[in-house]
Amino acid sequence: MARRRQQKPESSQNGAPAWMNTYGDMVTLLLCFFVLLFSMSTIDIVKFQELISSFDNRIDLMPGGMAIEEGEMIVSGISQLDDLAFYTEQGRDGDEDSYEERLEESRETAEAIEELLEEHNISDNVEVNYTAQYIQLSLDGAFLFDSGLADLKNEGIELMEIVGDILRNYESQDIAVEGHTDNIPIESFRFPSNWYLSSARAITVADYLINNKGFNPETLFAVGYGEYRPVDTNSTAQGRARNRRVEIKIVNEVN
Repeated sequence: MARRRQQKPESSQNGAPAWMNTYGDMVTLLLCFFVLLFSMSTIDIVKFQELISSFDNRIDLMPGGMAIEEGEMIVSGISQLDDLAFYTEQGRDGDEDSYEERLEESRETAEAIEELLEEHNISDNVEVNYTAQYIQLSLDGAFLFDSGLADLKNEGIELMEIVGDILRNYESQDIAVEGHTDNIPIESFRFPSNWYLSSARAITVADYLINNKGFNPETLFAVGYGEYRPVDTNSTAQGRARNRRVEIKIVNEVN
């Protein structure tokens, strides 16, 4: 009797399909090709810095557009702030004479504003500082607002009336309104943190300039920094009082 042979099942192929090896080789070759191209290319440092700086913009709470950085108050009256932004690689390659001219223009504008503040007897409540990039008016937060609130007091409204009239001379330029607080924590239903409070105060001042003094909202923006950009120590009452402020920056036009 013939025996029936039992067929053995075909063993399944182990591992990845053969085409995957070819595909992997192709991807590796493409990677080497692009790495070689990059290594042979020349990077324009100035354009690369411009690309990086284009991402260095904060989220603003009102329309406008420009991000404004360095600067802190030094003493009362007119002070020149450190203009660090100009001394970047791009700034050093630029026209240094142009920088000096802009700095001189800022100084003249700051002096003119200081004279107007003294005429209206409010120079004690407003500090004027400047860089080549902007002229800064720092308003006493305690004079504008009650503690923990973002509504202008009566004397704050009077101050804003005068400051607004002075700023009308520069309303064609971009204007930044920046709110600041001390480091004393605030926890309220309306303002969960100092960041909320400083932002609300900046918006209040900007809103007053728009609705009461006719400023263009497209050239004005407001932002809050909370307690994170102090100009004085927070360990004393006097220092904390200086840190509670609203800064208004008149941005110089770049030719």
